[in-house]
Amino acid sequence: MVHWADYMAEKIIREHGDKEEYVVESGITPSGYVHIGNFREFFTAYIVGHALRDRGKRVRHIHMWDDYDRFRKVPKNVPPEWREHLTKPVREVPDPWGCHDSYAEHFMALFEEEVRRLEIEVDFLHAYELYRSGEYAEEVRLALQKRDVIKAILDGYRERAKQPPLDENWQPVMVYCPKCRKEAEFVSWDGEWKVSYRCPHCGSEGETDIREGNVKLRWRVDWPMRWSHFRVDFEPAGKDHLAAGGSYDTGKEIVEKVFGRLAPLTLMYEFVGIKGQRGKMSGSKGNVILLSDLYEVLEPGIIRFIYARSRPNKELRLDLGLGLLNLYDEFDRVERIYFGLESPGNPEEEKELRRTYELSMPRVPKRLRAQAPFRFLVTLVQMPHLDDEGIIRVLQEQGHLPENLEEEDLERTNLRIKLARNWVEKYAPDNVKFTLLDNPPELELGEKVREAMLELAGWFENHRNFTVEELNNVLYSIAKERGIQSREWFRVLYRVFIGRDRGPRLAPFLASIDRGFVVKRLRMEG
Repeated sequence: MVHWADYMAEKIIREHGDKEEYVVESGITPSGYVHIGNFREFFTAYIVGHALRDRGKRVRHIHMWDDYDRFRKVPKNVPPEWREHLTKPVREVPDPWGCHDSYAEHFMALFEEEVRRLEIEVDFLHAYELYRSGEYAEEVRLALQKRDVIKAILDGYRERAKQPPLDENWQPVMVYCPKCRKEAEFVSWDGEWKVSYRCPHCGSEGETDIREGNVKLRWRVDWPMRWSHFRVDFEPAGKDHLAAGGSYDTGKEIVEKVFGRLAPLTLMYEFVGIKGQRGKMSGSKGNVILLSDLYEVLEPGIIRFIYARSRPNKELRLDLGLGLLNLYDEFDRVERIYFGLESPGNPEEEKELRRTYELSMPRVPKRLRAQAPFRFLVTLVQMPHLDDEGIIRVLQEQGHLPENLEEEDLERTNLRIKLARNWVEKYAPDNVKFTLLDNPPELELGEKVREAMLELAGWFENHRNFTVEELNNVLYSIAKERGIQSREWFRVLYRVFIGRDRGPRLAPFLASIDRGFVVKRLRMEG
């Protein structure tokens, strides 16, 4: 089965021909935090570029910051007095938090730092700088020249949707007042470079030169202009843009009839959310999960893997609860399959999983790095007597890590220990958390159970080196010899150590605890 990114890469080459360089694009208006839903557009563009590179093609990934868009509304987490900046470019609105040069830069800087951690090669471009430098001036003038063509295209779609046509005075551009920087009224165009304006905010009126960058194309014209300007071959889009008569449909006609180029190929990407969270994430509302949040509990490679394994047109819900443990298990399994240490048994499935792993990595490691099992780390990080070195020692004793760890193995293991601690603190359900009791609990124990505990204590004293499997066999045999049901036996042991009826897998858990502590507790000594 062909991975969806490979399918799209082949389609681009087939339909756009063999080119010296292919351009993939993503873009976001930095009007709020750039969350994991927005990231799906970015990653979809990236992974298609990755598939093109794997075919020996040169690729440029452009991420366009639409920071010349208007400041449309004041989010809940911004002081209400920011209303005075409405309709200014978001790049010129002050940062309410005072840590960046502007409102837009506050959000752009964070996302760019997050992306750097994923080792993704991308050119971050800024609409603000492109307009203000005059780079788009020729295209803005061309759009004004072909205003009637553009209006006819847009009105055609409006008619099909049974909407009224655009106003007779409609223009494909908007104007920012050169004085107060808020949106002004378009008055006229002289047929060359000058646009007359009138500002309802500060009362000024006059002319501005298109090359000065105060005249900006409206969204449905700006988008196709950009496709033409950068010769874009692929850009994913949300379903609102790809709906019938949406901005992709109109843009496709505008880029061909006005700017004389073909539209890029596209893929629709669906909603990304968090399991158990209602509603859609909104960067301006603040109810978002950021890449930074994922970095607290996931390796960068697993974040890339989440998006690479899922078709963009399928809704994606991340489970940061118990499902995260399954995600680590799945990723580690796919990684072992890639390096030939495990097989799913189905050649087609193996091929697809290997390709998914490959596309998840900017550079595939030369060998399989040590995989400290995250599920077990969740238990170990809750052991009060174990520091990071102690955890690594337990992992080595129980066969999860090699005795001699190379630097990259140690680095990955230490990262996973940190992530496991974060997960226990932030997302672990109560039934996963536990605390070792400082003193033995008061329990009424039957004679057989008491004997079993004393035998187990003796076994621990006499066996300094053993495997988890050997301990597990002993646990069952001690209970079986005395006719104790294993469920009852395990429940007693959990109560003795953590005061609960259930807990982590018992044999690895007991094997991880200091031997002396285990012996004293089994003898119910304080």
